[in-house]
Amino acid sequence: MSEHSAKKGTMAKDTVIYMIAKSVEGVFGVLTVSVFTYFFLPAEMGKYSAINIAITTIAMVAIQWLVQSVLRYINKYDLENEHHKFYTTVFSAWLRVNIASVVGGIMVILFISGFAHWFDGVKQFHDVYTTTILSLGVVMFVTYNTSQLIVAMLAATRRTKINLFLSVFSVVGKLLLIIFLVKTFGPRIEWIFVSYTLFDGITSLVGILTLKIYKYIDFTNTSDEILGTLKAYGIPLMGNLITTSVLNKSDIYIITGFLGESSAGIYQTNYSIVAAAFTMLATAVMRGSYPTIVRTWSEGKKELSEKLVSEAVRFYLLLALPSVIGFWVLSDVLAKVLFNASYFEGHSVMGFVALGMMFLGLTEYGIKPWELNANTKAIFYRSLIGGVFNVAINIAFVPVFGYGVAAVSTCLGFFVYFCLAKFGTRNMMKWRLPVSVYAKIFGSAALMGALLWWCKEKMTANVTHLLVFVLLGMVCYGGALYLSGEIKQEIHYIAKKLRRRQGDNE
Repeated sequence: MSEHSAKKGTMAKDTVIYMIAKSVEGVFGVLTVSVFTYFFLPAEMGKYSAINIAITTIAMVAIQWLVQSVLRYINKYDLENEHHKFYTTVFSAWLRVNIASVVGGIMVILFISGFAHWFDGVKQFHDVYTTTILSLGVVMFVTYNTSQLIVAMLAATRRTKINLFLSVFSVVGKLLLIIFLVKTFGPRIEWIFVSYTLFDGITSLVGILTLKIYKYIDFTNTSDEILGTLKAYGIPLMGNLITTSVLNKSDIYIITGFLGESSAGIYQTNYSIVAAAFTMLATAVMRGSYPTIVRTWSEGKKELSEKLVSEAVRFYLLLALPSVIGFWVLSDVLAKVLFNASYFEGHSVMGFVALGMMFLGLTEYGIKPWELNANTKAIFYRSLIGGVFNVAINIAFVPVFGYGVAAVSTCLGFFVYFCLAKFGTRNMMKWRLPVSVYAKIFGSAALMGALLWWCKEKMTANVTHLLVFVLLGMVCYGGALYLSGEIKQEIHYIAKKLRRRQGDNE
């Protein structure tokens, strides 16, 4: 077996494992959003969304630069046998970031609670975002960013099985605990923060024990050289992460400001299930492929790395395109089945959000040459243009045409970012897929979409029929791909692995 085939097989195997975990995570993520619509009013969901987005955005600025640097360099320092210095340096940076963030959060809370009695605007804010909610947000921030770092380390070191377990355990546990707390103590959005904090903390602890990080950390052994490398790569990505966040999440604040919390809650709820699905797909393919690509690049094999990037793009398109078609065709069915009636009107945003998310996922491969060459400034400049484009459209048109414009602007913003990235790296590293691959994937997805549309016109919208739609879509799409020959190699590879495992068990 050639090295390319071996590495391609490794990527395929890891991607399948992550897809299993992320599929379960995606299903429970959708169920969680669905349950929220029955527990909480749109205004309450708008309030939770604003706090949650603030937490994830601050985490992007404060810690994601470190997460991305770890993904890029952990294999490099593994090859150079510098585990102790690397882990010590990473967690020294993590500790400083969290101490500064917690102190800053406490100061903000004290300021708001102290001045609430003096200024009406501060009092109105404090009446909505109470000291309890803000305090829970600070604690959730710590466990959230820690779990992000630990899960990235598990992915980068190809600890796929424990990642699968933690992914499923966390998302199921969060939902069940929220249901228990609401049923026992009544519907309060505080229970969301409590549940997420607890299970992110458990994920972090289990990951630390699995990686045995405690054995490597010696805070007297930090490396300024390693920290400098991590900063040089990661800090420019802070700008990229901020602008990507603007593309992804600024619309919720603009909608809240112009249209109110109820409109924001309706928009964000419909947006969330699409975002959850595409985050699942993108993460599964990226975590299944990125460690192999980076390690291959670190070994100095540029041409092979380029082939692996092309293969990762193919994996992603195989999963993302039918998802886009599915959301366009079935958005009304999904909203009617999954959400309380007060959220239904927002289903029209799903198709545009799905298309935008697909472009965002493809952009991750467009910027790979810059990532591998540690030229993260180039990434930031392109994402900044996309972010400014998105915000400008939202501010100009959301007050006039409503929150539906935000979904369109998100799609256009991600498309602009994708084009800038793809053309910006065209002379450095290209993904190369034969035209026949695109034709088979697009043709199979179109056939699936036509079948779903016909079924939707013939059947009423309920849970049973939604499951039938999903099953029929999967069979139609998978069957068309297999008959066209596009996924025969993967099917035979999986079948061979299963036969070998069955033989070993016997």
